[in-house]
Amino acid sequence: METTTVLVVDLVGSTRAMASVPRVRMTEMMTEAVLPIRRIVEELGGEIIKFTGDGYLTAFRSATDSLHAAAQIVNLFISGPRLPIGDWVEGCRVAIHTCDTIRFENDLLGEGVVVPARMEKHVPTNEVYVTSTTRDAAKSAEFGFDLVGELALNGIPRPVQVHRLLADRYRGIERNAFLTVTDLVGLNALAAHVSLTTLNERLHRWVELHHEALGTTHGRLRSVAGDNILATHDNADDAAAFLIALDRLSRLPADPPTTARTKQPGQPDQPDQPDQPDEAEQPPFAFSAVIAHGDLFVPDFGLAGPLVSSTCRTLQALSPGTKIVTSAVLQRLTCGQAAFGQVMPPAPGDGVIGEYHLFIGAKGRDS
Repeated sequence: METTTVLVVDLVGSTRAMASVPRVRMTEMMTEAVLPIRRIVEELGGEIIKFTGDGYLTAFRSATDSLHAAAQIVNLFISGPRLPIGDWVEGCRVAIHTCDTIRFENDLLGEGVVVPARMEKHVPTNEVYVTSTTRDAAKSAEFGFDLVGELALNGIPRPVQVHRLLADRYRGIERNAFLTVTDLVGLNALAAHVSLTTLNERLHRWVELHHEALGTTHGRLRSVAGDNILATHDNADDAAAFLIALDRLSRLPADPPTTARTKQPGQPDQPDQPDQPDEAEQPPFAFSAVIAHGDLFVPDFGLAGPLVSSTCRTLQALSPGTKIVTSAVLQRLTCGQAAFGQVMPPAPGDGVIGEYHLFIGAKGRDS
């Protein structure tokens, strides 16, 4: 047996939300909801034991780390309950208990698992309930708690004293964020001569490229609004690595058309037909981008505040395909500076705010 802090997180309203979307979107929707949870758990030293269908059963060696993870997970849903793909998840519930557990194959057994699993049903949306054992095991100076009272849990012989984690300091404002806003070039021109299906597939692939780049740089996709996508990182190096990765991925040729002409038995050979606009191979993606640093206001509907407004205005003022970082971002880089040129002050009347550095590619000026 070993003493373990077990954290159970449950997505509220996920069943109803999935029932309201086409089946092909269910996987994408759940991925958007649970991958940030997994990232937080693993970055704070936790272990994913299993996916429960609408959440995770996780284990931590440190009660303190579990509380930090819980507060950040709840903040994910407070700051942005609408997923980047647009579907609604009401929020989450988190329950934590510290107790001896037994490892059996790839699972955990014992009261340490049963208590938080039963306790989670009593947790209000976007709140964290912890038992007294977890509260006592954590570094009390780092957290605040409100006493909820004793809960009678099915299968547990004695009432369990429960406290609510006070996580208000995680809500409302994200400080020192590295915000990247991208703009897909040529979307309106493409829309003029392809079908909506083809246009939707190209936009979907554009979002997928962001996910691929974010997956290798510990970033988070925050919003998709037409041809603009907002993403955030915790440090400058990861934000720059994301731009480098996205630039590389965007230059790869698009997949060839999947629609094939099949010959029926007895049918004479048909001469090759020229590709229709929807069937023609799509060109690589071209995009503009700005990376900026500052504080974000996080209301229920997405991201807001001066940093978002100024970054979007700067993006609109750029020539199509231009990618820049602000001087504040470049100063915080510990690697990857060669991907950016010298400081370029804004030209009068160009709409660009502050000094910036032009992105010149992962290999510098020879790329």
